[in-house]
Amino acid sequence: MRPNVLIVDDDSAFLRLIEKDLEGFSESFNVLTAGSGLEALALLNQTYVSFVASDLRMPGMDGFELLSVMLKKFPDVPVYVMTSYDKPKTREVVIKSGAAGYLKKPFTAIELFGEITKTLSKKAEGGNLHNVSLETFLQLIEMEQQTSTLRIVDKKGKRGGVLFFRNGELMNARYGDQMGKEAAYEILSWSNVSLSIERGCVFQEKLIQEDLQALLLDAMRVKDEQDEEFETEEESSHPEILLDSPLDGYGSPPDEEKSQPPVHEIPVQKPQPSVKIKPVQKEAEAPEVTAIDVIRRKINKSIGTRSGVLDISHDHSWDGLIDQASAIGNHFNCGRLNVLYVNREKDQFIIVPGDETIAVAISSDSPWDRILNLLG
Repeated sequence: MRPNVLIVDDDSAFLRLIEKDLEGFSESFNVLTAGSGLEALALLNQTYVSFVASDLRMPGMDGFELLSVMLKKFPDVPVYVMTSYDKPKTREVVIKSGAAGYLKKPFTAIELFGEITKTLSKKAEGGNLHNVSLETFLQLIEMEQQTSTLRIVDKKGKRGGVLFFRNGELMNARYGDQMGKEAAYEILSWSNVSLSIERGCVFQEKLIQEDLQALLLDAMRVKDEQDEEFETEEESSHPEILLDSPLDGYGSPPDEEKSQPPVHEIPVQKPQPSVKIKPVQKEAEAPEVTAIDVIRRKINKSIGTRSGVLDISHDHSWDGLIDQASAIGNHFNCGRLNVLYVNREKDQFIIVPGDETIAVAISSDSPWDRILNLLG
């Protein structure tokens, strides 16, 4: 999903010229335009925007007012101020007011493109992650006590939101014009997401008082309820189709064969050999030792019957989770992923990556930490 860049100016001719000049960079970002500050705010409420460049002097809401509102409602979106009235102190006042940059008119499309790409690169300086488990990544942010601004894009709904972390604590969240806990609930309920990570956080004060784990649990509960409603709708919209069984009449001859008269064969006695030959017995081959056998023996030898192991099997359905966990581990320089513990409340598994992914299903009273250390 390409980032959206918003240009705000009351001069419609200037906007048309900017749009045309930036057409050559359409692979890098989308260009949106607004003819006033109020129109710009309406777009920001509806669309996820990554960069804003606004004229300073406009009728109604001018550039300073727009900047002031954005610092409160959209603090994560960088604003550049454009002006042809370049006085000695104008740049100083603009930057002190909270603008990310300053552009003196007239400027070239290359100059504007340079400022846009520089800003967008900074917004993703911590890296980008695609198709990751948001829940797992946020727990790592909390554990590592990182200070980051996470820009999250929901690939399914084409929506965007921002989570602000300082020293591992969730300070605030933004989704459209929503801020705080409600915005966090919305973002945390997304499943198929991409992340861009910016180092730093604009918030000093913690505006979300709830614990991250509690927010995650509530968001997952809401998501499960929504998924159940969706599945019910899907089932009701697809009527059941009954098919004839392919096994009907299996083992009985077709009607044509049934109607044919039986053919009587004359039995012919086979000649019996005069010498009986005893068959040569093959030497029994040693059974192949599999990776599952090795794991089972390790657990039985070290822990015995109290291991709580219910089943050990090859299961490639975990490969996607392994890829996500590996990507997150690489981001935090955690090294190679050797073993993974998954707690689904009702079910618990220990996953061992490899050419053939192995899943060890364990009971709730299993000493999973000992098994984890043993297989790691």
